[in-house]
Amino acid sequence: MKMFDPKSLSAIAFYLFRMISILILLLVIYIDFAFITNNFAHSNGRYRMDIPLTGTFINGDYQFNTILTISLGLFFGVFFFYVLSNVFKALKGKIIFNKNIIYNLKLFTILNLIVGPVLYTLIHFPIMNKTDFRDLHNLILHLIFGMIALFLTHIFQNGYKVQLENDLTI
Repeated sequence: MKMFDPKSLSAIAFYLFRMISILILLLVIYIDFAFITNNFAHSNGRYRMDIPLTGTFINGDYQFNTILTISLGLFFGVFFFYVLSNVFKALKGKIIFNKNIIYNLKLFTILNLIVGPVLYTLIHFPIMNKTDFRDLHNLILHLIFGMIALFLTHIFQNGYKVQLENDLTI
């Protein structure tokens, strides 16, 4: 199977990650709408919300900081998978060294090196008032993704420059 082409592994990855971002967006809209309209069961300071079409449910402490954390985390997931799908969408074309891939890799880098750590810090300390670092692995994964995306961005920028020079000499 080809890696870069309209009918390739990058096309499959594009559709997969775009579908994941849409599903997460629908989930966060449903959850937030249910919280706004009070369309869930709650007792003893806890909530239970049935997720349609899946036979599953979400439950937890019925507190503003918990609801805010869920919403922020899911919105970050939507943007993460949407930008990742755009990276693979840019790789579907016949020319892989293009401005779209560079732009989307820069967005992915910013999302993982800046937005992810800032969101982690905001959720962890001011919103949830935690003092431990039990879920530090999430932050480390975003930093690793961001560093890889940063290197790939520079590789694609250099490839784009070489391709432009090559096109001008022919």
